[in-house]
Amino acid sequence: MARGTDRCLREIERHESAEQSYMDEGVQILELARNARRLFELQQPREKRRLLNFVLSNCSWEDGEVIATFRQPFDLLAQTTIKAARREAGTAPNSAKMRFGWGTRIRT
Repeated sequence: MARGTDRCLREIERHESAEQSYMDEGVQILELARNARRLFELQQPREKRRLLNFVLSNCSWEDGEVIATFRQPFDLLAQTTIKAARREAGTAPNSAKMRFGWGTRIRT
């Protein structure tokens, strides 16, 4: 019986440790997201290109603007951002395009 109890205690300890690890990683991801623009701007062009190739699946030129298409799961993040921005601006929430500060539209 003691062997089973010991095993259960070890399993509980392992799960608690994993839960804390997930929490720590989640905080790190949020910090990275909050600082992403500043960190991107500090990178060398080669590293910027690597990141853009990781996040974007395709870019095109349309009516004098760059159209960027996100890879998964970044497309979901972009859609959420678009919907939130549209809600704040009081415009159509179903639009799949949004203008960003420097004239780029993002297609999700």
